[in-house]
Formats: sequence, structure tokens, C-alpha cells
Amino acid sequence: MTADDGPITVEEELKIEEIKLEEEKELVCEFNLHLLQVIREYQNLHGLKHDDYQRYRQYCTRRLQRLYKGLKFLHGAKKFSNKKITPEMYCKDARYLMITLMRAERAWSYALDLKQFANTEPRKQSHLVAKLKKAVIYAEELEETCISLKCDASTQLEAKAYSHYMRGMVHFERGNWNKCLVSFTSAQKIYSKLADAVDDGSIYREKCEEMTPNVQYCLYNIQSSGNIDTSEVGEDLLKELDGVIASRANAPTQAACELKWEGKCISITNDEIKIELAQLKDKIQQAKDVGTSTDKRLELYDEAVGGCRDVAQIIRKADKLESAETLTDYFAFLRITCTIDRFLLMARQVSDKLKGVVETRPGTKMARPEDLVRLYDIILQNYADLKGIVSIDREGEFYKGIDGNTLFYRALRCFYIAECHLGQSNWINAIVLYDKCKEHVSEALASTANNMEVQGELNTLSKQIYSQRCSAHASAFLHSQEEAEELEDMKPAQKNRLLKDCLDEFRLFETADELPTIYTFPPDFQTIPCKPIFFDISLNHIGFPDLSNRVEKEGGALSGLSRWIWGR
Repeated sequence: MTADDGPITVEEELKIEEIKLEEEKELVCEFNLHLLQVIREYQNLHGLKHDDYQRYRQYCTRRLQRLYKGLKFLHGAKKFSNKKITPEMYCKDARYLMITLMRAERAWSYALDLKQFANTEPRKQSHLVAKLKKAVIYAEELEETCISLKCDASTQLEAKAYSHYMRGMVHFERGNWNKCLVSFTSAQKIYSKLADAVDDGSIYREKCEEMTPNVQYCLYNIQSSGNIDTSEVGEDLLKELDGVIASRANAPTQAACELKWEGKCISITNDEIKIELAQLKDKIQQAKDVGTSTDKRLELYDEAVGGCRDVAQIIRKADKLESAETLTDYFAFLRITCTIDRFLLMARQVSDKLKGVVETRPGTKMARPEDLVRLYDIILQNYADLKGIVSIDREGEFYKGIDGNTLFYRALRCFYIAECHLGQSNWINAIVLYDKCKEHVSEALASTANNMEVQGELNTLSKQIYSQRCSAHASAFLHSQEEAEELEDMKPAQKNRLLKDCLDEFRLFETADELPTIYTFPPDFQTIPCKPIFFDISLNHIGFPDLSNRVEKEGGALSGLSRWIWGR
């Protein structure tokens, strides 16, 4: 507001303050991300058990690419544009925090990979220090983000300890022993307090023990153990740590999430699993939207299946997780149902191409019945895997519906196998398969009496079976008639065949008229070459030239000896 508008009233000031408070509330995100646990899982799974830093760095790069693609946070196709992550983006999706974390981990692993060659190549030392500085920048950005977004206290403290650890690594490589000692001891204090704040603090204690050799080396270099400056940690931080311990003791299950499935109530306390579950539900909902293009829906189903596998891996690595078996079965159920929906969508697409509803684009493969047989084989296998999930209620409606759906897709598979034989002119096999398909349809109709949608599709399939069977029967009859006509045409020709032409054939003769002809008399005329009338008698009157001067004359013994000496 300018000076021309007059002084600001009290009501306007209150409105401005309310707007500011609302904007601040929008940026508050109660994320609870266990940074050290996530880092340890990634490191143990991707090479650091064997000190393979290069493999871990490559994994961080691939993980960043997947995060960029999943969040559509791309940096340009042809020309690179450095995009910044805004606070609104962090509030929108917690995966933006993972981008900053994986950037720091990639730079750190690159530095430790270079350290293996720093003793023999001096330039590697400056390169690894530069990479560690880059890791410090990302770690400080992560710390500031967790504080500005007002994440829970444990997440902020883990981010602060992570930042202290990265700074300690830089000072260690540069030989700043006092600063290195301060950074490592600060990180150790935070991790030791966090170990007391949780039920299973072994991972924090292991991290403290990992930094102990570096601390002792710093003490050895400064030759003093009593002048340790830990003022950087501060009393406020220690009070905050004590507050975290008290809050964990008073409200340990505040952030639990309940999930109801198959008559069971599952409590989810792991924040990473909760985030993945919310993203999975969103992707599945988008994939089931009919308005979305088929290619996009298939892509969403692929991402959902991959997300279910990631969650199953998290559950296997988690310690003291409640209802771990039920959670594993639930995400296996989600993975199989998403796989079935994906292959059903592909089968519908191929079926539309076969019927001519959708035109086949130039340069793409033509649709065939064999493709549908393969797709329905995979669907039936997934239904068999679905029945093997232990936590599904055997008396529930869903489990009973599995048998009906299995019979329905078995009938469809049998129908398209018959179509394959029909296309190859195997009429008898096609008719037998159509009859078998009709039996499957009748069984499926009895099993899915309550499912009106499946009943309608089965009735449509029954009509198709009847029409295609009639077509196969007619084609078989026409084919037999054509063969009979060909045999009739061959009979007169066989009557006039000579006995010497059919000596290698075994034939039964019913009448005397069918006996072959022994020989024709008088014999037929044959063409023979005629004798030549003109003879070549001109050779006696030709005079040839004298060629005696060109004939080589035989020499004496001397000439033969000279030819032998000179090799002529």
C-alpha cells in the first residue's frame, strides 16, 4: 500500500497478518523421515558391504533419474536448465527431500571412490575435496529445508547430524583437525541422544562407533584431549534432544496409520511405507480412469507394480515391524491385482485390433490370436498366485470370485486357441476346442451367478462360440467336398494307366473294369532322331599351310647340357 492510499488501519493490519499466517501454515509439512535408516538400507543393498563406492554412486544416479521422472522434475531435453526446488514443492511431495539426500550421497560416494586412488595420483585429492564440499552444500540444504518446513524434531536432528558428519569429512581431508573434531563430536552427541530416544537405537550407536577412529586420529594430531571445543552443539540443541526423548516416551504411536483389508486392521508406523502406500493408491486410481490414454495407464500400472516390490523390500529390511506378514501379503495382493489389470488392458487392446475397432498403426506388429493366448496364460498364472496368499479370507466373497474369474479367462483362452486352429485350416481341432470352450462357459456361468458384468461377457462369448463353430463346420464340409471332387477327377485317369507305370502302388480292384492296361497294341508312334543326309566331305579338298619352320628342332647333347645349366 502506497502513501497516497492513506494510513493502514488496524483491521487491514489484522487481515495482512492472517494472510501471512495462512501462507506459513501452507508451508508447514509434518514429515517424519528416518534419514540414517534410509541411507543405511541403500548403502547395504548397493555395494557398501564390500566397500564398492562406485556401484553405490551409480545406484544414486539411477535413483535420482527415477525420482526426476516420477516427479516430472526434468532439466530439459536438449539444453540443461538448472531447476531449483522450492518450499512449495517440498510440501507437495516428500520425495523432493529424497532428491536432496541422494545428491549428497552421490557426491560423498564419488569422493570416497576417488580416495582409493589419491595416494598414487595427487590430482585425485583435490577432486575428492571438491566433491565433499558439494556433499556439504546438499547436506546443509537438507538441514535448512527440514527446519524451514518444521518437520518433526527427530528428522531435523538427523539432518543436523548428517550435515555435521559431511563437514567433518571435508575438514578431515583438508587437515583442519580442530574443526574436524568439533564436527564429528557434534554428530556423535546427536546420534547418541537419538539412540536413547528410540526403542532400537543400534543403528545410531553403529554410526557413533564408525566416527570414533576419526575422532581419535584428530586427537592424536592436535596432541590434546582437554581443549575440545563443542560449543557448536550448544545448550539449545541438547535441550531439544531431551525434548525428543520425552516426546517419544509419552506418545510413541501418535503417527500410526490404520489399514483395513480382508477383515483385518493393520497398523502402519513406518513413515516410508505410509508415503509409498499413498503414492500407490494415487497411481492405481489414475490407472483405472477410463479417460486416460492406454499407454499412460500401462505406464502407471508398471510404476505401481514396481512400488509394491520396493515396499516389500522395505518390510523385509525393517526391524520390529508390527504385522509384517500381513503387510507383506497386502502388498503382494496389490502387486498381483495391478499385474492382472495391466494384462487385461493389453488383452482388450489386442482384441480391439483383431475386431477392427482400433486401426493398427503403420510400422507396428499385427495383432494375432496367439498374442491373446499368451496374455490369458499370464493372467491365469497370476490368479493362481493370488489364491496362494495366506492372509486372504478363504470364506470371503473375493476368494470365491477368484474361481469364477479363473473359469472365465480359461474359456477365453480356449476360445482363442480354437481361433488359432481355425486360421490354420485345422477344422476338426477347432470344432473340438469350441465344444470344450462351451463347457468352460457353462461352468463359469454357474460360478459367477452374482456377477452380472461377467455374466454378460460370458453370454456374448457363448454367441461367438456358436457362430465360429458353425463357420468351422461349414468350412470342414466344403473342404471334404472339394477333396471328393478331386478324387472323382482322378478316377478316369487311373483307369487308363499302364501296369508298368503303377508297379510301386498297392491297389485293390473290385471290378474288372478297374484293372490296369497291360500294354497297348498296336504300340503308339514315338519320335526318333532321323539320319543325317549331308556328310562333311570338304575336308579332303582343303590345303593347310606349311608350319614346319615353327616346329622346335631337337639339338645335340651340348645344347641340352647348356639348357640344364642355365635353367632353360
